[in-house]
Amino acid sequence: MKNIMVVGASGALGRLVCNELQRLFDNQIKLIVTDYKMERGKRLADSFNSDTQFRYLNVDDVDNVKQVIKDVDLVVVILKQKIPAIQKACIENKIICIDVTPFYDFAEKVMDLDQGAIRNNIGSVIMSGFFPGLSGLMIKKAIMDFQEVTEVNMALLQNTNASVGVTGIVDMLNIISQPVTFHNEIEPGFTKKRKMHFVNHSKGKRVRLIDHSEIRLIHDKLINVQLYYWTSWNNNIFNSIVSLLNKMDLLKVMQKADKKLLSKTVKHNPNKDETAYLTVEVKGIAGGMKRTKIISAAASSDYFTTAMVTAAIAKISLHKNVIGVVCPFEITNLDEIISIMKSSDLIIEEFVM
Repeated sequence: MKNIMVVGASGALGRLVCNELQRLFDNQIKLIVTDYKMERGKRLADSFNSDTQFRYLNVDDVDNVKQVIKDVDLVVVILKQKIPAIQKACIENKIICIDVTPFYDFAEKVMDLDQGAIRNNIGSVIMSGFFPGLSGLMIKKAIMDFQEVTEVNMALLQNTNASVGVTGIVDMLNIISQPVTFHNEIEPGFTKKRKMHFVNHSKGKRVRLIDHSEIRLIHDKLINVQLYYWTSWNNNIFNSIVSLLNKMDLLKVMQKADKKLLSKTVKHNPNKDETAYLTVEVKGIAGGMKRTKIISAAASSDYFTTAMVTAAIAKISLHKNVIGVVCPFEITNLDEIISIMKSSDLIIEEFVM
C-alpha cells in the first residue's frame, strides 16, 4: 500500500484531490493530510472515510518538511510556496512530487532542480490540473497528425458559478492582468477577442486573449509555433466588467484584497451548473492539405477536473519511471489520462475541417 501525502488538503481543491486519490486507487492507499493548524488538520483527517492520517507541516521549516515526508511514496502539493522547498526535500529523499501551481516563475524554480532529480532517478511533475494540465495534453493530441503546424489556439470557457475558492479567483485575476503579445504587438490582457467552438454550443463563443504560463512550457518542451491562449466566462456582462477593470489596472488591486472579502463577493451555488470548457484549435498541413483540427472538452467542474487529472497523474507516476522535472504531457497522453480517470463528468469531442 502506497503512502500518499496531500499538502494543502484543507482547501477546496485539496479536499477534492484527496477524494479523487481514494477513488482512483480504490482506497488502497494510506492517505496523509497536512496542515499548519493542528486542530483543523485533525478534523480534516477525521472527515475522510478511510484510515487517514494527519501530520503537522510548516512549509517554511525545512527540517520539519524533511521529517514529515520521510516515509512517503508520493507528495501532492496544492498550496503555494515562495521557493520549492517541498520539491527539493522530495528529490533529496527520492519521493515523487506533483504540483498544481499555474505560474511559470514558480515552475522555473522547480525546473532548476531538474539535474538533482535526474541524479536521484526521481520525478517531479509541475502544472498538473485542468488549465494548465489537461490543456497541454489536448494540444499534444491535436498536433499529432500534422506534418506542419502553423498556429495553435487554446481556450478556456469559465463558469461564473465555479467552485474555485478564493485562491482560484486570485490566480485567474493574476493571469488576466498580465499584458499579452499578439503578432509582435503588446496590449492589455483580456482585451483582444475572437470566437471559438466549444462542446454543447451550437455557435462559437467569444473569448479574450491572455498570457499563460503553459505557453512557455509548450514552446520549450512540445512545439514552438504561434501559440495563443484565450479565456472568458459564460456571462458577457461579467466579461466586459473584468476587461474594464483590467484596463483601469484595478484587477491588480483586487488581487491584494482581503481574502475574506473576496470569498463573500464571489458566491458558489452548489445547485447550479458549473460546467467549464476547454478547446484547442490547430491549423497546419495534414495529409498534404491545409487542415484545422479541433478538440473540445466539457468538464462538470474546473476544480473537480483538476483533482481528477492530478490523482490520475499520481497513479501514472507511481507506475512509470518518471525522472526529472516534467509536465503532464511529457509522461502521459490524453487517451491514457481519460481511461484512468474513468469519469462521465468529462466529455471530449474532436473533428477536422
